[in-house]
Amino acid sequence: MEAPDEANLTISEKWNMKSVEVISSLQEHLEPYESWVVGASVYGDNREAFTLFFPILAGIYSDLGARALWASILVEWSNLILKWMFMGDRPYWWIGETHLYTDETLPNLRQFPNTCEAGPGTPSGHLMLNVALFYVVCKGISNYFIWCSKRIGKCSKSLLTGLLYMLYFMWIGVIFVSRLYIQAHFIHQNILGIFFGLLVGNVAWRTRWLVRMGSTRTVTFTLFLITISASTYFMLLKKGMDPLWTLPLALKYCSQPEYVKVDTRPFYLMARFTGASLGLGFGIASSRRHYVMRAPWNTLRSLLLIKFGYFMGRLATIIQATFPTDDLLILLTLTFGLNIALPYIIIAVLPSFIFYIHFTFFNE
Repeated sequence: MEAPDEANLTISEKWNMKSVEVISSLQEHLEPYESWVVGASVYGDNREAFTLFFPILAGIYSDLGARALWASILVEWSNLILKWMFMGDRPYWWIGETHLYTDETLPNLRQFPNTCEAGPGTPSGHLMLNVALFYVVCKGISNYFIWCSKRIGKCSKSLLTGLLYMLYFMWIGVIFVSRLYIQAHFIHQNILGIFFGLLVGNVAWRTRWLVRMGSTRTVTFTLFLITISASTYFMLLKKGMDPLWTLPLALKYCSQPEYVKVDTRPFYLMARFTGASLGLGFGIASSRRHYVMRAPWNTLRSLLLIKFGYFMGRLATIIQATFPTDDLLILLTLTFGLNIALPYIIIAVLPSFIFYIHFTFFNE
């Protein structure tokens, strides 16, 4: 079989082949730093937004944590729908499926435990999540702390803000390279992830009512998210399209089928973001939170919230790992319940408890 004539290739095929060349080059030149490059996708995983970054950010400042989690929820929801619409392949299975390579030209690329995501690849969920989440973080730290400070001069404020955004851009660059390196995405999928991530980040930051929700609006908004998701799913089925078309490809081309991640499957994602939406919304509406929010910000209380919030997030990760994956209904029910409980505890129960302890022992 001869190599394909580039003139006969579609734009998509050309882009994919160029991306595969870049992936091959990255795996060759960055191999000495492989653990760091692969690890970036682990720490930048969408799951960490719910169980690591949200508890820490909520401990720093409650509204910042709430906006960050809303950004993550909106990314999960919109990314799921966008992936169903774009129906993009991932490199690790596209290479095996395409007719564009011969036995001699077939790239010999390495796979990793976090390569085998089961959903479509366009746009990159990791890039969307990290762009949106840390856009909110940068805006929040800049507005709530840097520019509100009376101890820092205007020049220093500008320098600190510039440094903050420089770190943000560097982290996004690391995630971009990592997603290519592990064969999770093509270049254009990462670029689209950045574009849509900026859109979602802006919405999460600018929409004030997201951090002022009542219980009724919380339920209504969550129903909106799940209704749109379910409607899209059943609309695809009605048109004869399988929304789960990527799962057989993931199982076929993953070098270790047990690496195929259950937390990238659509129903799991829906259980996670709808549960988190309810838990966060109810937490925001809670009288416990309103009472604590009226108190002035306190460094010791914030440090305690960060420490206990981190512990609760790690505990939730351990609990999630014990859920049975062979029974979908039980898995989804437990996931839904856990994702209601964690945001509610972090945003309402834990601050109230820490405030009580702090007031009791320090009388502040």
